[in-house]
Amino acid sequence: MTDHGEGWFTLFPDCEAALAVASRMVTRAARTIAHPSGNPFILGDWLTSVQARNGHGLFVALIGHTPVGQRELEAHIADVRDIDALDRLTARLPGDFHAVVEAHGEIHARGTAGGLRRLFHATVGEVTVSANRADTLARLLDAPLDEDMLALRLLDFVPHPLGDVPLWRGVHAVVPGDLLRFGRGRTGTVRWWEPPHTHVPLVEGAEALREALDDAVRFRVAAAETVSCDLSGGLDSTTICALAARASAEPLPALTMPSRDIGDDDVHWARLAASEIDGLEHILLDIDEIPLFYSGLLDVTGPVDEPLPTIIDQPRQLVGHDGLLARGSRLHFTGMGGDHVLWGHPAHHRDLLTTRPLKALRSIRGYRAQNRWSLRETVSVLTDRRPYGQWLADTADRITAPRPAPHSPDVFAWDIPPRLPTWVTPDAADSVGRKLREAAATAEPRGATHALHNELQTLHHGTRATRVLHQVAEHSGLPLASPFLDDRVIAACWSVRSEERTTPWEFKPLLKTAMRGHVPDALLRRTTKGEASVDAANGLRENRVRLAELWRESHLAKAGLVDAERLVDITLRPSSPELRHGGIDATLACEIWLRTI
Repeated sequence: MTDHGEGWFTLFPDCEAALAVASRMVTRAARTIAHPSGNPFILGDWLTSVQARNGHGLFVALIGHTPVGQRELEAHIADVRDIDALDRLTARLPGDFHAVVEAHGEIHARGTAGGLRRLFHATVGEVTVSANRADTLARLLDAPLDEDMLALRLLDFVPHPLGDVPLWRGVHAVVPGDLLRFGRGRTGTVRWWEPPHTHVPLVEGAEALREALDDAVRFRVAAAETVSCDLSGGLDSTTICALAARASAEPLPALTMPSRDIGDDDVHWARLAASEIDGLEHILLDIDEIPLFYSGLLDVTGPVDEPLPTIIDQPRQLVGHDGLLARGSRLHFTGMGGDHVLWGHPAHHRDLLTTRPLKALRSIRGYRAQNRWSLRETVSVLTDRRPYGQWLADTADRITAPRPAPHSPDVFAWDIPPRLPTWVTPDAADSVGRKLREAAATAEPRGATHALHNELQTLHHGTRATRVLHQVAEHSGLPLASPFLDDRVIAACWSVRSEERTTPWEFKPLLKTAMRGHVPDALLRRTTKGEASVDAANGLRENRVRLAELWRESHLAKAGLVDAERLVDITLRPSSPELRHGGIDATLACEIWLRTI
């Protein structure tokens, strides 16, 4: 367990029946917090937390990153007499943490609003138990894998609400933004967080964003003392680097991973940033140190509690971390999450059609011109009035249809229609369609409008992918921090008027305004964005034989979910469009995950 990772923990109610359940975890747990009765309350292995109990019988623990210290927390809760008031208090505290509150046997627990810190629950006998990891509860229950839910993960993306569902039977997720109540009476959830009203002007919001990011970086640097940072050359990582360098007393190791794509100019921008930001020790990796995509898949280690494509990129994502550990780094900053909170979803302009139609139409025309959408297609999506449940039911009938274009007018719809790859078995496809139709019968969108639904869906997809990478990195010894996904940072971004932060004419105007004068001016004028398509194509070609061997022994095939022979055939033809654009990453993630659980 690393000093600044999330670790794992389980929560138990204060009753005799919970003792037998908790006893199964005692030998694994490095830490225990007891109820006043002496019964186990919180068991697990975590190091970063602060806790307090007041004179009115109320207890609170903040497990994770927070600048709030012991005495400050005690002062905050000293006069609180009501558990709901304590919930509201923890919602106002800064940081990235799980909040666990208890009063007279009733337990309230939550993760973060954005979903980087999750919470799950299960019933063992008659006892409700909660944990921050789904696999922890699965082991406690000896729960069987839900192969129908695993089949859903073969989609190129899993639509709401199924993306939040764990892959073990009997394990349930708490939706990000919800709070779990249990321990006395019925187990249930209530909403504790809603996205902020978008009303703040861009300039004012930019100042709030910079302050929120600076606070998020500064208190982590103070706690870890020796840190490091990604420096990809993009605006997000450069922002975090600049703030961390200013907060650090020592030179900040800034790690840049080059690309084999001669058209990728990320290294140029990383060098520029390193030369102009004081306090950076720039570490540019040698291209020969960088594994190709799809390399070393059988060496991928767990455990992670859901299969996402992030895990197959583990050999690339962790390259250089041994050197950072040797330099003494105890926490590594990333710019992950910046795209998810700063981009601003184009569907905002669909919603603006009713209030500011001329401005909305100008922006929609801009997106249309950039992506060469036909007028007919664009109008068709914009005039689609289907409720979310109907949209989801209709997608179930087209999951094996050809994929829509990578950039289509569907960005103005409820979501991009999901698709299954061609190597999924008919039985698996039937299972996926059935689960989508079952969910559609009661499904409500994440938000009341197309824009809010899409924005939350994008955020939660991003936090899930980042969370898995955090789990992988923590297991390797150097935990990650992704400040863009702190709740206060998300709120600062989403408080800004949607028409000002979401535009086809400029990339991330909110962050550019926030960081003007703090990062190189030239970077704010950058119009390119690096990608790793060459490494991906080369990786498919160079690893085709090893990938084919993997499919010949496929665990997914043994479960009846994929056609192994078809996968072998396609894999040995690495230029096949089915392979490059057909969902291979999601399938590989499921295959590798099955081998690690």
